[in-house]
Amino acid sequence: MIHIRRLSCAAALVAGVLLSPFPATAQEKIKIGLLPFSESLAVVIADKQGFFKAEGIEIETSKFDSGAVAVPVLQSGRLDIVLSSTVATFQAIEQGLDAVVLAPGAVVREAPPDTTTAVIVRKGSIGGLKELEGKRVAVNVINSTAWLHAVALLDKHGVDRTKVRFTEVPFPQMADALAQKRVDAVWNVEPFVTFMTKSGAARIMAYPYQETVPNMDISNYFAKESWIKANPDVVKRFKRAIDKATAEINSVSKEERDSWVAKFTGMKPEVVKDVSLPRFAADLNVPSLKANLDIAVKHKMIKPFDIDTMIYKP
Repeated sequence: MIHIRRLSCAAALVAGVLLSPFPATAQEKIKIGLLPFSESLAVVIADKQGFFKAEGIEIETSKFDSGAVAVPVLQSGRLDIVLSSTVATFQAIEQGLDAVVLAPGAVVREAPPDTTTAVIVRKGSIGGLKELEGKRVAVNVINSTAWLHAVALLDKHGVDRTKVRFTEVPFPQMADALAQKRVDAVWNVEPFVTFMTKSGAARIMAYPYQETVPNMDISNYFAKESWIKANPDVVKRFKRAIDKATAEINSVSKEERDSWVAKFTGMKPEVVKDVSLPRFAADLNVPSLKANLDIAVKHKMIKPFDIDTMIYKP
């Protein structure tokens, strides 16, 4: 009798363990590839404010100079989610990656100043975009997002882009290249835009993205469709945490946002306070994705495909 009672107790204990929910402290680990810019702020805040932990998620982050560099790591399975420029995501899909966009990273501002790219020239050198014909113009990488929208901006203003000599210069080196007259204009990003304009020797001539696709999602978080299908609940929890972080970013003071950016990027607080930060949104701007794809197709960077197939649907 005692033996039977003991077996019954043991069976009840096993059943209780099997039927009870996982404890709230159980963690799912996600490996995320980030860009070393303020566009990555949502993940940073979701981690620091405990939003991931509240969803039972532990994260491991790595920084990459561009989404294009992170894509092969994602493809190999060493990353689960990547923050990338929208165009780099398109290119990954065209190359055969089963990518699905989960959430926006950063959004182009509606009005100047913008945080993405600015066309900068030496003061007193060039009056308008049309004068760039026959000139040397620096972009970080030819056939990149910056180059694509540079070309789109020139087209919009009637500039013959075949007469513009594009050259590749890393963003941090553009100020010297312009000052030393090795190039006549640069397509640069923050914080370097602020450094250059504060020097008093350069001026902003245009904000390309605001003219080509205003309000567009300039970057996004994406993952492989196969990983999403294998981890549907983890993806939902990741999205909830990112949405909470986005709401937090948009509700706190500029000073608090600046402190987060300074800690993540390593920039000095006195520098960050003068730098323009991007906008953040919880929902993907699908029309802007389609407009981006149209520009990329027009300039033969990408073949057309159905945008709706790359949008995450819970």
